Formats: sequence, C-alpha cells, structure tokens
Amino acid sequence: MAKKYYELLGVSEDASQKEIKKAYRKKAKKYHPDSNSETADEEKFKKINKAYDILSDEDKRRKYDQFGEQGVEGHAGRGQRRAASSFQDLFEHLFGGGRRQRESLDLKIHTTISLEEAYQGVEKTFEVSRKTSCEDCNGTGGEGGETSTCSECGGRGKVRTVKRTPLGRAETVERCSNCNGKGSVPEKNCGSCNGKGVVESEEKITVDIPEGIRDGQRVRLKDKGNRSETGRNGDLYVYVTVEDHKELERKKSDLFTTVTIGVGDAALGTTISVPRPGSELNVDIPEGTQPGQVLRLDGQGMPSRRGYGDLYVKIDVEIPEDLTEEQKEFMEEFRGVPETDKGFFETVKDLIK
Repeated sequence: MAKKYYELLGVSEDASQKEIKKAYRKKAKKYHPDSNSETADEEKFKKINKAYDILSDEDKRRKYDQFGEQGVEGHAGRGQRRAASSFQDLFEHLFGGGRRQRESLDLKIHTTISLEEAYQGVEKTFEVSRKTSCEDCNGTGGEGGETSTCSECGGRGKVRTVKRTPLGRAETVERCSNCNGKGSVPEKNCGSCNGKGVVESEEKITVDIPEGIRDGQRVRLKDKGNRSETGRNGDLYVYVTVEDHKELERKKSDLFTTVTIGVGDAALGTTISVPRPGSELNVDIPEGTQPGQVLRLDGQGMPSRRGYGDLYVKIDVEIPEDLTEEQKEFMEEFRGVPETDKGFFETVKDLIK
C-alpha cells in the first residue's frame, strides 16, 4: 500500500528526486494560503511541505520507506520550515506577498508607564490616526452608497490569470484590480473618500493595560488598525515600556530592594518600612540579623497569571564612622571579647544586654 507522503505529493514510491520536486512545486502553488486561489488551503500546504522535507532527503526517505512515519519523527521540523520559507520567497517573487500586505494594516503605538501602574494596571487613552470606513458611502465608495456589479469579474471579486514563470505557465486566481476585490464598483465616486470607501480619521482609543505587564510586552486591540478598501481591518498594538523604579528592581514577577539599618538595630532587631509599588510595608527585622542577609516576603511582588511574586529585602548594616567616647569605650570592651561561635552582631547583642 502506498505510504501517505507519496500520496500527498501524488507520486509513486519509486519516483525520482526530479519527479518529487516537480510534484511538490505544483501542489505547493495550488494550496499556498497566499495564492488568493479557490484551492488555497493552509493545512494541506503544511502537510505537503512536511512530505517534501522527508522525500527530498535520501536518508530520511530511506528511513521512511523502511519504518514509516515513526522512522522520521523529529526530523521534519527544521527542513520543513526551510522548504516552506524557500517556497514562500519564490511565491512572493512571482505573485506578490499576501501576508505582508495584510500585516501593513496593523498599527503600532508606544507608551511608558510607572512600576506602580504596572502593578495595579492602568487605563490609557490615545489619539490614533487610522483609516476607517467612510460613513457617507458606508464603505462602498459610491456616492449615496450606490454601486453596480463589476464588469471585469462579474461580481466575484476575483479573476483568473495565466502567467509565465520559471516553473512554466501558471494559472492563478487573483483579486480583481478593477473593483479591488469588492465585486462591485461605484456608480459615481463618493466625494468624501474619492471612491475608496475609506477615509483618514482621528479617533480616541482607550486601552486597558493589565496588571503585571512587563517591560517590552504589547497589548493587542483587535480591528483597531487601518481598514483596507476591501473592508478588512488590521489590529492596533500598544507596546509598553515600564520605567525603572528608584528603590525596587524587578525580575519577572519578583521584586528586589536593599535597606540599610544601624548596628544596634541589626543586633537587637527592629521594625522598618520597605518600599512596595504604590505603598510601603512594615517588616520585622529579627535580632542578630547579619550584613547581607536577605529576607523573603512571600506574595509581595508583582502580579502575574500564576499569582504574586515575592519581595526580597537585602539588609545592609551601617558601621558608624565617627564614634562618641562612650561608643569607643564600648567597642574597646568588645575588642577584648574572645572569638566564639556566635556572630559579630549576636555578641554585640549580648554585650548590650
């Protein structure tokens, strides 16, 4: 029984590499998703690329012939992408870039927010210049919305053409240039949009930036990009920059800060205020805290889909430079204490008591 990859390309199991390549190019042109053809099928196109990747490589083909799909599992990825990319370049050279044209309808704007706004989420309003449907003609391009069937395509919006290519004669279905794919043309051009059906307009758009958003992430607003003359809308993408905080450093959903305390507070313990986006936290410093010690505060970091991150507080201990006579006497007394297993600040604590 013929194996699946041979059937996909429509060749026999003893087909030559030349026959396989020819069959692949024919099938790929037929099903390419950007061909504007009635036979365009992205899923079939992907399967054809996978089949060609295996059968065009002698080693993979031999394993496939011997063991079937199990023999070539894991081999298709890179070669399949390479085959698709190669044909995409050729296709765009011959027929124009369909996906790139669609992407041109998208709009991009940038905004900067504070760490506090990223923590809580924020609503931003922008003045956006974009192409929208002409209200005077309801997007038809005809004055008063009056149109007639396109004589070139008979109202289908597409026409069949034959082109000479390096691969031979190729029959394709393309968007009708006379009606721009609409299937109808204006009886008389609309005076507001000059028959295009779209106009440039200024619009206030409000964006909800979600809590926990990270620097460099974007928010997508569907159908808020430019509108094409054929009635398709692009999307609006809002790229977000999160400003650095004076006291807090962010790593994913965790926050980090450093707090300086005195020798006595480190030895005896104390309560300090620790910065947090939009507020402060009272944190108990345990007695005997050592310089460089890090306290972890669970759930006090940035919000994320999995909950809240943590806040890490590093403790720096300030050693006084100018000591009073009394302080000097105390330190001289400490100098005479023999070394023990206790830490420096634990010993200071005992002396203070």
